[in-house]
Amino acid sequence: MSWIVRYKRAFVLALGILFAVLVGTASAYFTAQTQIPDNVIRAGTVDLSSIPATSALSIDGLAPGGTATRTMKIVNDGTLVVDAVVTGAKKMGITDFYNSLTVRVLHGEREVYDGAMSALRTLPVTVGAGKSEELSFEVGLPATAGNDLEGDYVRMTIYVDAEQTR
Repeated sequence: MSWIVRYKRAFVLALGILFAVLVGTASAYFTAQTQIPDNVIRAGTVDLSSIPATSALSIDGLAPGGTATRTMKIVNDGTLVVDAVVTGAKKMGITDFYNSLTVRVLHGEREVYDGAMSALRTLPVTVGAGKSEELSFEVGLPATAGNDLEGDYVRMTIYVDAEQTR
């Protein structure tokens, strides 16, 4: 065999050995791993209550031109911040009397509603998780109310609807 063929074989053999050594050492890095166990992911909750829980706006003896103020706390018993809106609905009583009533709702110094009781729908009030916010209701009967409303009544339900703050 000629020395050129031997040289080529030796060169190819050397390249093969070099390649094998490089491939074998390429994956020789140190590695480590750690575990972080017991991860729990839970959805938040929207849960409300109010103080008082019943008869928040009950008023006796409302006269024409007069107002009566009642307060109510909205309590966020959930884990998410919510925007709460207060509405009302007549359940029983005299419709003309109900339609005559006015209400102004304040959240601190901020007016969140001023108008007819029959159209009550406040602006949203933000209530933090585990927190409460107080609303003040000034219920009135206009001075123009006639004798035909004397002794009338309305029984209504107040609703507080909440949605998580976006």
